[in-house]
Amino acid sequence: MEDLKMINRFVTHSHSMYSNFRIIDSINKPKDMIITVNKLGLSGVVLTDHETVAGHVDWLKQEKELKEKGIIPQEFKCGCGNEIYLVDDRNNIEKYWHYILIAKNNMGHRALRELSSIAWYNGFSSRGMMRVPTEKRELEEIVEKYPDCLIATNACLGGQLDHFVLELVKAERNENEEEIYKWKSEIDNFIKWNLNLFGEDFYLEIAAGRSREQINFNERIKSIAKAYNIKIIIGDDAHYLTAKERPIHKAYLNSKEGEREVDEFYQYAHFMDNNEAYGNLEDLYSEDEFIEICNNSMEIFDKIEGYDLSHSPIIPRTNVKDYPKFEFNEDFETIKYLTNSDNIQERYWINECLNGLKNKKLWNQKYLARIETEANIIKTVGGKLNNCLFEYFNTFQSYIDLFWECGSVTGPGRGSSVCFLSNYLLGITQLDPLEWNLPEWRFLNAERTELPDIDCDLAPSKRKHVFEKIREQRGELNLLQVCTYGTEGTRSAIAAACRGYRSSECPDGIDSDVALYLSSLIPQERGFLRDIDDCVYGNEEKGYKPIQALIDEFNKYPGLLEIVQSIKGIINKRGQHASGVIIYNNNPFETNAIMRSPNGDLTTQYDLGDSEYLGDVKFDMLVTEICDKIGICIKLLQRDELIDPKMSLREVYDTYLHPSKIDINDNRLWDALGEGKVLDVFQFSDGVGLATAKRIKPRNPNEMISANALMRLSGEAGKERPIDRYCRLRANMNLWYQEVHDVGLTEKEIKNLEQYYLPNFGTPTAQEDLMMVCLDENIAHFTLSEANYARKVVAKKKIKEVPALKEKFVSQCPRRVLGEYVWETVMNPQMSYA
Repeated sequence: MEDLKMINRFVTHSHSMYSNFRIIDSINKPKDMIITVNKLGLSGVVLTDHETVAGHVDWLKQEKELKEKGIIPQEFKCGCGNEIYLVDDRNNIEKYWHYILIAKNNMGHRALRELSSIAWYNGFSSRGMMRVPTEKRELEEIVEKYPDCLIATNACLGGQLDHFVLELVKAERNENEEEIYKWKSEIDNFIKWNLNLFGEDFYLEIAAGRSREQINFNERIKSIAKAYNIKIIIGDDAHYLTAKERPIHKAYLNSKEGEREVDEFYQYAHFMDNNEAYGNLEDLYSEDEFIEICNNSMEIFDKIEGYDLSHSPIIPRTNVKDYPKFEFNEDFETIKYLTNSDNIQERYWINECLNGLKNKKLWNQKYLARIETEANIIKTVGGKLNNCLFEYFNTFQSYIDLFWECGSVTGPGRGSSVCFLSNYLLGITQLDPLEWNLPEWRFLNAERTELPDIDCDLAPSKRKHVFEKIREQRGELNLLQVCTYGTEGTRSAIAAACRGYRSSECPDGIDSDVALYLSSLIPQERGFLRDIDDCVYGNEEKGYKPIQALIDEFNKYPGLLEIVQSIKGIINKRGQHASGVIIYNNNPFETNAIMRSPNGDLTTQYDLGDSEYLGDVKFDMLVTEICDKIGICIKLLQRDELIDPKMSLREVYDTYLHPSKIDINDNRLWDALGEGKVLDVFQFSDGVGLATAKRIKPRNPNEMISANALMRLSGEAGKERPIDRYCRLRANMNLWYQEVHDVGLTEKEIKNLEQYYLPNFGTPTAQEDLMMVCLDENIAHFTLSEANYARKVVAKKKIKEVPALKEKFVSQCPRRVLGEYVWETVMNPQMSYA
């Protein structure tokens, strides 16, 4: 008798949390799935979520990382598939039949993406749920388009073949000849359709389950498989990891949908080692037959060649004016190269910049030198990214122009994009960075091998029209909004666990008041809830002790903590990015796949990080109400002929409202803002913003920038809030000098810090301040890339990376007392952005 544990088997059907986009279905996380399957002694596993390929990038990244760390062997294989809903005609649906497709290679994965996109594009709502079926003719067209790159199976009991076989079993028991003939004909037609489409790449799936229906199917399919010479495989159809996680899965399903059928239907829906699987099949299949089934699965293993889905950025290009080549006579090498380049995009960019200098009367050595610097940065970074990065700016310029043409006022520029002179000259931003002493490296520098990130504002009422225009130009599917994934946070996990919990004492779940009390015991720091494990077990590295009151409460409900721990972080819904848009040159299927958000908008299937991994380039098109208000105001003024009605929206704006036209020294502006008399000020229009403006009463743009940052800094519990510190020191800066003397800084150190602390009244709040102190050779002397990394860690609250960053910062300062002071007053407060 052979040791079944030594037999190789490949899992061809499994589900992760990415199956939860339309209905809560699985509690599996990709990393845990891979580790579990490997520990069970199996050779690999295919991810086949319910009509989505969204988990595949995460899946393949986890596989790579686990192999690099030696946690799984190199020969372990992770396949990519999709469990689609196959129908004859989506306009006349009997049932949404399950059907498995597995990609053999990159081309097969593209076929999956395209087919999934078709399903989502044509999706519709029925009985309160988004339905995403695939018509058989659509599958036929994809297989013809991408031949010999997909493997198919009949899937689980939810599949059409399984239904036909079970109906045949019923008819045979009733000895109903007419029904027997009918179902045999249906089975024959279905199998021949599959064999014609896939040939030897079509397999028959059984499940190692002991439900009555599963046993009936497993028994009857044997002779059918033999008659058609089709190989049988086992599909674990795992919705949770192993049998011991079944109560957690049941609780989670109950928490979302009320009392669902979660016992018999999902009883065997987990990964099994060969002994467990055979134990559930041995009444029907001999050991030799089981081994043959395992070998059949390894045939699929061998057919999967692997995937390489990562791609360098694919920048959407726009048609540009073909400027003729010319020799630039001044001594700027990169400008010379660009004016004589063979690349039309490069020539366009430099000519637009040079024309901008002439039109704005800025043609001098200082401004040309800045263009030379920026051009060299763009050329260098583009080379590292294997791209013509000048295309990015040309495309962005075309969309700024389109915003104006569509009747939308466009904001002067957000964030670091205003630091590039070339953005100003192209009309992307509206501030001259040299006039405002803004360093170009804050936006982009040669040490950062990454795409630029420009945020632009447009009117909410015009965004739809803008999208329509872009789709008219490029095709309907070539503009997608970036999708987002909603997850179970700590508090929502507690609430869900309490709702789904079942015991003799709590047959209907745990009272919501108990859930709220449990949630209240979770501390919050810097806008983040403490991790549940840190609360229960403590964390010496972070200085956390176990919270006994929380532990005592969990102990009242055996198993509740395990449910919370298991479902925390699980994806539970899909959504869309507030501003992120991805624009394609040809079609989205080259890299991504289409999905629809709950409101019906076309989105990507992959979130932003995964989309960028695939090569997509995001454009941020934010909607800002003030843009609508300014636009309406201009129309009213033109209607009453207080402004020339023949002027275009952009002409009016540039004449009267452009930042270069506004007298920022006019005290009436600042008086009105400080008194709360301005009807609307961007970022200061809500209660918090108005209160901040009234309290700080800014008198210049720099103070307004500080106010904008300060109102978002919540500060640490028990410590002075940054806004309170700002107001206190502004009233008496001598208090700052007393503070730095008290901590033991030298006169030389104090003198050096003045450039960062005096303009901000002892409270440097901007990310630029953070980077400047990091770069300062008399403080931490970071490189540009190190300073930018520090900015990202702090801005994005990467809490796990903070201790190492702090130690690096403090240790690189000439004295630890200096490093500790700057960290506490510059770096630390910026981690409390609300």
